[in-house]
Amino acid sequence: MTPRAWLAALLLSLAWAAPSPLAAQERILAYDSRVAIAADGSLDVTERMTVRAEGNQIRRGIYRDFPTRYKDRYGNRVVVDFEMLGVTRDGRPEPWFTESRANGVRINTGNDDFLQVPANYTYTLHYRTTRQLGFFADHDELYWNAIGTGWAFPIESGSVEVRLPQAVPVADMQAGGFTGAQGATGHDFSARLTAPGNARWRLTQPLPPRQGLTIVLSFPKGLVPAPTRAQRVLWFFEDNRGALVALLGLLALSGYCAQRWRKVGRDPRPGIIIARYEPPTGHSPAGLRYLRRMGYDTRCFSSDLLALAVAGDVRIHRQDKLLKDAWSLERLPADADDIDDAQRALLHKLFPAGKSTLELRNTNASTMQSAQAAHGAALKARYQPAMFKGNAGSTLVAMAIAAVATALALLTSGGAGVVVIITCAVLMTAIVIVFAVLVKAPTDAGRKLLDEIEGLKLYLGVAERDELARLPGPDAPPPLDAERYQRLLPHAVALEVEEAWTKQFTLAVGAAAAAATTATMAWYSGGRAGDLGGFASSIGSSLSSQIASSSSPPGSSSGGGGSSGGGGGGGGGGGR
Repeated sequence: MTPRAWLAALLLSLAWAAPSPLAAQERILAYDSRVAIAADGSLDVTERMTVRAEGNQIRRGIYRDFPTRYKDRYGNRVVVDFEMLGVTRDGRPEPWFTESRANGVRINTGNDDFLQVPANYTYTLHYRTTRQLGFFADHDELYWNAIGTGWAFPIESGSVEVRLPQAVPVADMQAGGFTGAQGATGHDFSARLTAPGNARWRLTQPLPPRQGLTIVLSFPKGLVPAPTRAQRVLWFFEDNRGALVALLGLLALSGYCAQRWRKVGRDPRPGIIIARYEPPTGHSPAGLRYLRRMGYDTRCFSSDLLALAVAGDVRIHRQDKLLKDAWSLERLPADADDIDDAQRALLHKLFPAGKSTLELRNTNASTMQSAQAAHGAALKARYQPAMFKGNAGSTLVAMAIAAVATALALLTSGGAGVVVIITCAVLMTAIVIVFAVLVKAPTDAGRKLLDEIEGLKLYLGVAERDELARLPGPDAPPPLDAERYQRLLPHAVALEVEEAWTKQFTLAVGAAAAAATTATMAWYSGGRAGDLGGFASSIGSSLSSQIASSSSPPGSSSGGGGSSGGGGGGGGGGGR
């Protein structure tokens, strides 16, 4: 035999001796599943898998991962029940144990003993699971991943058989499905409705690793009772503990707020409201507004500033501009002896020693903020708690309940039920805000003063003569002239009835006399002097708005619509 013939014979013998790659590959030879749908909607599943073990991955047995935790389209967690009933290998009971996974459970077969390999083994897994059916308006449905996409082995053949709890006519059933990787829509299977209440699927092509078979079986409604609304709600909160914590926090907060309001937040009963033609003695316009609102705002500031102007301590200047009017204040050399502590604090902060003018613009924000802080502090010292109790401690407790409940809900949620948690957090925030307003309660003295304030507002807010004549008061309203109009205008601004008060004055003295009044106001200059109605609007709303904007420092608002150099900072530089 020639050397070439010897070489050919050697290569041929080696080829016959080498094992086939397919024969040495670990794989699932057959994956057959039987699913029985019980009358209560649970599934009794038997999976029979014949595997080829070569000792590579399959050494002691196999494992089967089963997902039990899902997320719906709203991000809520859905948890299904799973109960392992038994495992056999080649028809004999096989040891098994489970371990938790991120989204479900892993069933491990076998023990520490190694399998004899290579060999074929048939494993049968028997388990029960619930909440796998879909309930729709015109049908119910089993949408079931009979062969999951998580298998590491190729699957040569597979079948699925589903039995309904009743013998449903074949014409009332519909079978479909998909094959392939996660999200694929392949159709490498055949589906048949084999008998009433029975359906069967069979793979027509082997499945590579990480590919599976999903079956869909539609059947008439009524075979399985759909879960009630109460059952769905119970499942939701069992699955989404964070949402349950948020709901319990919402209920706890509501109960606390209701209990505290009944105990400390109920207002004393109001008295009989009659028209009052003079302000309560010893109280500034801002004081009346502060008590009525039980809090401070820019109208408290502007009404007392206006009162100082009418009293001759300040002059208000207004200059018409194309886009926005310019306002400024001038300190007048007056004694200021007949003003209260809050007005004095306001005056001193606006015009510190040696300063006699102040432009209402945001470059003077620090001065305006300081003045508002001092003014508000003086009003608080005067009226709280003598005239009303803010019960801030109760509000802080309510805020703490809302914050702790939201934090615990997020910590326990695991990222599920976030929509419900956010909804509860928004509702808790709204409850705290409303509670913070309602829990404030006037004292008996405050309630009496509030009745007087309402009587004054009743008088100032009436514009028509007929209504004025019908006011419930002890006597007829006093004559209304320019002096009385100006003196009570700060109170009208404080109570937000300056336009009605101006209209009442105009009807009392006539349009011509009313128009001439603004020209004689030594404490105010600028604007359209002959338009008393426009003056009243500007001295109320516009002045308050200007005060609010001038209290905001540069850079505290968006630069949209601005221009170069419009913010804070600035300066320049160069070389050296």
